[in-house]
Order: sequence, then structure tokens, then C-alpha cells
Amino acid sequence: MEPDKEFSKISIVETIFIILSITFFIRASNNMMMTSVPLLARYDFNFTQEEVGIIAALSSFSTFLTTALLNTRLSSGSRRVAFIVSNVIYVLVFVGFFESTYITVWLLAAVAGAVLGLMMPNVVTAAGLFKNAAVRERVLSLYTVALSLSLVAGPAVESDLLKYYPLRTVFLMFTAFAVVSALLSPLIRFPQENKVRIRTKVFSNYGFRSALLNIMAYNVPFSLLVAFAGIYEKDTFGISLSTVTLLFSFFFVASFGSRLFLSFKPPRNIRLQMTVSMILSIAGILIMVLSTNLYMFIAALLILGVPHGLTYPLSVLSITRSFDPKFRNMANSYFFSVMMMIGVILPFVGGTLIDLYGFRLTFFGIMFLIVLLMILLTMNFRAEIRSMGDHLPPGSSS
Repeated sequence: MEPDKEFSKISIVETIFIILSITFFIRASNNMMMTSVPLLARYDFNFTQEEVGIIAALSSFSTFLTTALLNTRLSSGSRRVAFIVSNVIYVLVFVGFFESTYITVWLLAAVAGAVLGLMMPNVVTAAGLFKNAAVRERVLSLYTVALSLSLVAGPAVESDLLKYYPLRTVFLMFTAFAVVSALLSPLIRFPQENKVRIRTKVFSNYGFRSALLNIMAYNVPFSLLVAFAGIYEKDTFGISLSTVTLLFSFFFVASFGSRLFLSFKPPRNIRLQMTVSMILSIAGILIMVLSTNLYMFIAALLILGVPHGLTYPLSVLSITRSFDPKFRNMANSYFFSVMMMIGVILPFVGGTLIDLYGFRLTFFGIMFLIVLLMILLTMNFRAEIRSMGDHLPPGSSS
């Protein structure tokens, strides 16, 4: 069965392969960039800790701007051109980091974030274009598996390369990842849109609200976990940096497993799985803050890895099920931009709270935030059920 007329000249298997491949190469290289630009700034240009935080936030803020303000307003044809051009610029950015100076590294970080905002939302939109619901949701689940796999493979490749080459040279080598995504970019399909632009109320859509509440309930603790858990583990349990990295691998393996499960068995009841995901997040954080030894902390990471794997796919499926194809780019763009703003704000707020109150107390407070978000999610589900009597189609125009 062909997904729709746009895919008439290419098989479903080939289309899926292209989407998953470009997802893997973009995310693996972007993850390398996100973790390595701070290292480059700190050790090659002697940035202060504050400057490192600012350059990381600058990249996320650039992504937010292009996603929320540009990608949502471009037509299908314009977005396709912007997508291909962004992939080409993405190649040049990696070369640029190899030759970067104290001044140009700021510009490169901003440009890297900006082009990402024109790349990732369009990939996830392409993954959701299949008309057959079963095919569409399985592809979206496989898309998130490719994301998860890239988080495992990217650091592994970089770690091995850093044994033999300096960091600047590794940026140049990762240009190969960007080149592959650039070569594949013209093959990504974009939805046909009406000549008359139709607007939709994205933020008032119940499925979009559920997706936002769901992702916030995990992005808040996850962002702080990535930034500060390694420091906490080393200081509290006296483990080596190598062991710290190993512990994070446990986390990502649990995440990968849960996403792989969804790829074979897409959820019938998103509401239930979102709620279960939040409960697991609360349980994992509780065990983590109460942990008295390293084994309890590892158990917490394994538990937290499961909702990390579930949360993003469930949010993507919620948006896909709630919007017609012509509205999904706008919804995905706004969703991605909110995620980026969380990435801008949390490092500053989280660092301040941990400095003032410590790691354990900060995460204990986050548990209550997740409880609040779970209550709001339940209220949103109930409001959605009550609204069904109105017989309004998902993503109806205003």
C-alpha cells in the first residue's frame, strides 16, 4: 500500500529508509556538536563556565527562533528549499568549527542552532505523512528509535576518534555525517498544501496540549539529569568519569529498549501510557534522591530511561493523531520550539537551584512539578472527552 500520491515513485521501504537514515545522521552529528562545542570553547578558547553556558543557550535559542518564527510560516515548497539549503550549511558548520576562532565559534554555534530548527521538524513531519495509520505510527516509532540509536552511536564513535585525534579534527571527521544528510535531503517528501493558507489553533488543540504536558514532565528532569547527574555521581559515590559514562549508557539502553518496543507495538491508549510514563518518572526520581548507594542510583537511572524512551514518541503520536497533514508542520514546529526553549532556560534555572539547595532537594521539588503536570494532563484528557460531543475534527481551522 502506498502512503499517498507524493510517494507514488518510491516504495514505502525506500521512503522509510531515507527518513530513518537522515534522522540518524543529523541527530548523531548534532549530539556530537552539542556536547563538544562546550569542550572546544572551554579548552581551546579558555571560555569561562558562564560563557560556556551562554554559547550552549545561544544555539538552542537560535533553533527556537527559526522553528517558531520561520519554519511555521513557510509554504511547503519554501520549506523544502530551506531544508536542503540548511543541510548544505550544516556541512559547512562542521568545517567551520575545525577552523574556528574565539570570535567565529559564537557565530558558528548560532548558525548551527538556526539550521537545526529548519531540519528536525521537517524530518518528523515527513515521518508522519503516511495515510495508513498503522504504517504512519510504526514509522514514527522507528523514527524515535533512530533518534535513540544515534544517541548511543554518536558518542561511541566520537569517543573512539578522540583516542587518536584532537577535538578540532573530530569535528572535521563528523562532517561526513552532515554530508550524508545533505545528500539525502532532496529525497525527503513534503506535504502538498492548499494555495490559500489555512490557520489552526495549535495551542488550543487537546492533542497538542497533551504532547506538551507530557514532554515537559520529562524534559525538566532529563535536562538537569544530563547536566548535573554526572557531577553528583562522581562527588557522592567517588566513581571515575569512565564509570559515570557507563551509567549513562544504562540509561540510554533502557530508553532505546522502550522505543524499540513502541516500534513493534504502537500504543492504542496514549492517555494511559503518558500517565504511566509520568508515574515512572516520579518513581525513578524518588529512588534517586533516596539512594544511599550506587546500586540504588543505577536502578533509578534504569527506571528513568523507560519514560525517556516513551515520552517523545507518545508526544509525536499525539500530535500526529490530532492534526490533519496540512497542519502537522506547524504543530511539530511549535512543539520543537517549546522543547528548545526548555533547553535554553533550564541550564540556568537548574544550576542556580542546585547551587542553592543541592541536587537531592532540587530533584525532590521536581517530583511535585511532575505531579502537577500529571494533574493538568488528566484535566486536559477530561476536557477532550467532553468536547467530543461537539464533533469537531482534529486540527479544525479557525
